Parts: sequence; structure tokens; C-alpha cells
Amino acid sequence: MTAHPWAWNIVSWEVGAIGQKLGEGIRDPAHGYPAADQPDLVRRYLDLARQAGELEGKIDAIYAKNDGQPTGESALQVQLDEVRADKEALRPAVEVILEAQVGGEVVADGIDWMGRPFPPVWFTFTEPPKKLVVSPRGRIMTAHYAMLQPHVSAAEREAVEDSILREQNFSAYLTNIGGLGAFPTQVIDRAPLHWVLTTIAHEWVHNYLTLFPLGLNYNTSSDLTIMNETVADIIGDELGLRALETHYPDEAAALAAEDAVSSDPEASPPAFDFRTEMRHTREITDQFLALGRIEDAEEYMEIRRLLFVENGYDIRKLNQAYFAFHGSYGTGAAATSPIGPKLEELRTLVPDVRTFCRRCAVSRRQKISIAPWPSCDPDSAVLCAFPL
Repeated sequence: MTAHPWAWNIVSWEVGAIGQKLGEGIRDPAHGYPAADQPDLVRRYLDLARQAGELEGKIDAIYAKNDGQPTGESALQVQLDEVRADKEALRPAVEVILEAQVGGEVVADGIDWMGRPFPPVWFTFTEPPKKLVVSPRGRIMTAHYAMLQPHVSAAEREAVEDSILREQNFSAYLTNIGGLGAFPTQVIDRAPLHWVLTTIAHEWVHNYLTLFPLGLNYNTSSDLTIMNETVADIIGDELGLRALETHYPDEAAALAAEDAVSSDPEASPPAFDFRTEMRHTREITDQFLALGRIEDAEEYMEIRRLLFVENGYDIRKLNQAYFAFHGSYGTGAAATSPIGPKLEELRTLVPDVRTFCRRCAVSRRQKISIAPWPSCDPDSAVLCAFPL
């Protein structure tokens, strides 16, 4: 009830979005663009999205410096309106192009029906709703979550979180998300191309998993939530990278070069390693909570939050609910569950994405155990990991 004024209705959104996608399937907005020109069209769209974000930031800064009074932003607003109009004109075609590019990788792995990906790779560029996550203070777990309107202000976010803490004695975290596995899925467009492709694929995996026990049981336990998100991360990253290599080889080469530099064992370590520091923060927090020292854990998390901010990571809130949300991604820095590494190991034991996806999708188990014997062949290893 605390968050009810900002409730977001997924059903009404999906009805309108499905109608839009069916219409696009009939008129094919990408038809007028030759295949050779489509990658440049995608780049143009994402550049306009970046420009729109920069202009919005400049306008917000003007308002902030003038106590909310509209002073000197009119020219920027005109420019922003023009950029938004240009972007919206390209959006339907760009969505269809990206759907086909990711869908082609899905079909190449044999996850198809009559030569088409099933379920279809449908997504729309939009700002997804914000996610409210609630956790007990004495234990990191998702006790409740809700999707709220995308335009909840910063002040309103703080008010919701503080109200839940004060009135219910629960930790709350209201956060932006990069995509949502609705149908069609939602993806933000103010991001690098590689991230966009992997997120489209990630959210499609959620659509696929809802046809099987793993997806249907998403909310029945924290372990199954972690399994869902980790499977989507692993497959999404793999399909997204392949789509990048197929259609944007220059950007794939640049990304590979960046990865090579960052993984060079002779390179100087970063002055502040976010992943290492966040993992350490989670481990110490878990130890405090295991001892029942809730106030000490919360004081420690706030001290660590300030350290992250000091090193350029603008974390607005670091609490139990923050870890409940970010810890659901088993390969992320905020996770301590062994499920993520075990699923990554499982992926190395199977020959392709289709096999990995199918084997994970039918699992109802809350815990995973990779077969310990080295003589187990890949197919047998899968059965050992997910006995049906």
C-alpha cells in the first residue's frame, strides 16, 4: 500500500505493445532499408538516444542550479524535442532490425519453430518500470517486490523506502532496471550497442523460460530466482556477443581489444576494483547478520557506500534490499550464492546454447550439484546436474 500510488500495470502495457508489434509485422518498418545500411541505422538511433540523455541532463542541471526555475533552458528544450522526434521516427525500424539480428542467433542454435525463434524476439525501446525490492533487515532475501511507474522521482523513492523501514521495519530499495521480461520485453536505449544486444537476448531468455518449470517457478525461492537470472545472463551474453560479431564486426573487435587489455595479467591492477570491494562488502555484511548484529551491518554498509561514492560509483542506497536485488544475478559482484559459478561450469560441459537452455529450463530443483566425476561426458554431466 505504501507504493500503491505509483503502481504500474503490466497487463495494459502488454496489450498495447503486442498490438504495436503485430502491426509492425504487417507493414515491416525496416523494409525500406537495405541489409547493408541497417547496422548504420542502428548506430544512428543509439547516437540520438545518447544525445537525448545528454540534453536532458543539461536541462536538469539548469533547473537544479536555479532552484527549479526555468532559466536559460528553452534553446536546449527545442533541441531535445527535435532529437526525440528524429529518434522516434527511427525506433520502429531499429527495433525490427535488432529483433532479427538477435533472433537469427537464436535460430542458429536450433531454438525455433518452423525456422523462426519461439517465442518471437519482440522488444520495445522504452523506459522500464522501477523495481521496489523489500528484504527483512536480519536476512538478505526478497520478501516482496513490485513494479512501479518509470517516472517516480528521487524524492518519492526516498519517501517510499523510508516509510517501509519506519512503518514495517523492512529494508527497501527502489531501483532502475535495464530491461524487463514482459512480452514484448522492455529495453532502455541509452546504452552501448553491445549492452543493448545482450539485454535483448537476456530478456528473451526470460520469455523462453516462462514456457518451462524454471520460469514458472521464478518467485518460489531465492535459489530459483538466481538460477533464472543467471541462465539469462549466460545465454544473453553469448547470443548478444555473437550478434555483435555477425553484424558489427568492427565494434566486436574493439570490445575484444578492451577485454584483452583489462584481462592482461601484466597490467597494473585498478586503484579501486568495484567487483572485489562489493563482494567483500557482501561477505562482511552476511557475517554481521548471521550474528544478529543488524545495526552494525547497516552502519558498515553505509560506511562502504560512502567509499564507493568516493571512488566514483554513485550508489544511492546500500542495504539488505540492495543485495537482495543485485545478488539475484549469480555472476554479479553482489552475489555470494554458489549457483552462479556452478551454472557457468555447467555451460562449459554442454555443446551449445540450446542444450544448456533446455536442460536448465526443465529444472524444478532449488539446488545444483555439478557431477564430481571427471569421466562424465557432457550429456551425462547435464543429467547429473539436473536430475529430472
